[in-house]
Amino acid sequence: MTDRVRRRRSRELRIPRQDGGLSPASRLRIAADVHRHSTSDDDSGCVLEEYAWVPSGIKPNMVHMYFASLPEEKIPYVNSAGEKWRLRQLRYQLPPQDSDPRYCSRLTPEEEDELRYFVRLYHLPD
Repeated sequence: MTDRVRRRRSRELRIPRQDGGLSPASRLRIAADVHRHSTSDDDSGCVLEEYAWVPSGIKPNMVHMYFASLPEEKIPYVNSAGEKWRLRQLRYQLPPQDSDPRYCSRLTPEEEDELRYFVRLYHLPD
């Protein structure tokens, strides 16, 4: 394939910005996943209550799209395997000695207070 043809094909394959940079197949898959997860088990009317955690800074209407990109077993529904997996990941990424004064030796009282403040500020799990 010549360079001219290759450049033209790659330009044709690019997805326009107004389409969000997603292929039609990707948009359909995301829409189907969002629809599949759009029902809540309770009558609260708030779909976000299905999840034990949602990413900060994301609009509520984008939450399902975000979770649709994760494997089903890793979506943190309340009381699910996905929630337990997320907590295990957090404990691995932030071990107890980085978030609990009981696991730290030789901390001054001021340092213990700072550590407790840090844990409260970032809502770290116990």
